[in-house]
Amino acid sequence: MVQTSTINKIPLLILAGPTGVGKTKVALKLYDILNCSLISADSMQIYRQCNIATAKLDEKLLKKYPHYNIDIKNIEEEYSTAEFKNDTVKQINLIYQNKKLPIIVGGTGLYIESLLFPYDFAQCQKDEEYRKCLNKILEEQGKKALYNLLLKVDEQTAKKLNINDTKKIIRTLEICHSTNEKLSNIRQNKNNFENSPYEYFIIFLNKDREKLYNDINSRVDEMLENGLLTEAKYIFDLQNKLNKKLQVSYAIGYKEFFDYFNGNDTLNNAIEKVKQHSRNYAKRQITWYKRYTKNIIFMNNENLQDEQNIIQFVLQKYKQFVK
Repeated sequence: MVQTSTINKIPLLILAGPTGVGKTKVALKLYDILNCSLISADSMQIYRQCNIATAKLDEKLLKKYPHYNIDIKNIEEEYSTAEFKNDTVKQINLIYQNKKLPIIVGGTGLYIESLLFPYDFAQCQKDEEYRKCLNKILEEQGKKALYNLLLKVDEQTAKKLNINDTKKIIRTLEICHSTNEKLSNIRQNKNNFENSPYEYFIIFLNKDREKLYNDINSRVDEMLENGLLTEAKYIFDLQNKLNKKLQVSYAIGYKEFFDYFNGNDTLNNAIEKVKQHSRNYAKRQITWYKRYTKNIIFMNNENLQDEQNIIQFVLQKYKQFVK
């Protein structure tokens, strides 16, 4: 059971894990048992029109199991880590005032860290002129040049990012530019697990690597059967119509099909890229949370018994919230 802090911190449960591990299924079972509210920390489930690639619950289930931070933005809008933190802090306070347990489900590691740690790098304001300069480098010299720039500025952070993730590379460079400090140093300074504003605990769900990857591949096949290609084409066409790069277009499950739609790739190759990128993302998520040394437990979620063990662990730890 969570001990009461001398400064009366709000208890916060975080249900994390790689894509395709079954976080949502566990969260819904906890919702049925605990006096809790669910908060999505998925940076793409915020968009109303993005359902299949994001593995969003269908409308009927969302009514039965409401989540904060799902379907809050239109597809052409942007949403920053700073906005997520501001919105979610208010949600957590409201949930706790109603004597419920806030449960974060997902997803995007940067979102969760913006909540947990006191150094508020998420609040670094956008520097439009500097961003234009970085986008010009990307457009004229390519993503390798942009990545090499980050290597010079902050090699430690660069090595954790994929060269294709230009959005994160640009944002990292922007943070370094505005703070005059390496993001890796910022994280080392702020990752003091004793100084979180919350009495947080992370349950990280995982599976045998081979089983996880097989499940991810099967999940992509299921998404395709449910209309993933149509959803990706909608994003592609809208982006061309608006003549601008949409934030959502960076999502795995969309960007891999763009070359196919342009006639520069085969459909089979695009599908394999979705599967490969999904597996790579899962691996990065696992690596991200291995940095945590306190207030985290890694639990298998491969079968019904594992699921029951997770539920029982949560009930014991947060038994004061059982209905």
